[in-house]
This record gives sequence, C-alpha cells and structure tokens, in this order.
Amino acid sequence: MYSNMTDNFLIYDREHRGTDYDPDIYNRYKQFLIFIGFDPAEAELEVAYFMNAVFDTMD
Repeated sequence: MYSNMTDNFLIYDREHRGTDYDPDIYNRYKQFLIFIGFDPAEAELEVAYFMNAVFDTMD
C-alpha cells in the first residue's frame, strides 16, 4: 500500500533518471522533496521519517 507522495515520487524517479543517476533511493527521495517545494532541512526530516517507516515494515 503506497501513499500518494510515494506514487508521485516513483513516477518522478522513473521520468528523471539521467546520466547523473544516484543509486541511493534516499538521496533521490530528498531531491524529489526539494523539487516539489520542501526546503533542504524539511526534506532531510521527511527522508528520516520515510526511512523509519521502511525499517518498521521490515520488523
């Protein structure tokens, strides 16, 4: 089950893969958040929440 934000990120990620493709999904997610209007500090915090949610599903 994905959120709208995750769906939008996956669409953005597929469409913006270029020669400077970063293999780290968390960096790509942070860049997406900055792209949609988050400032870098907010984006970093949201990425941390995202990582916690991912790790919680692995328990």
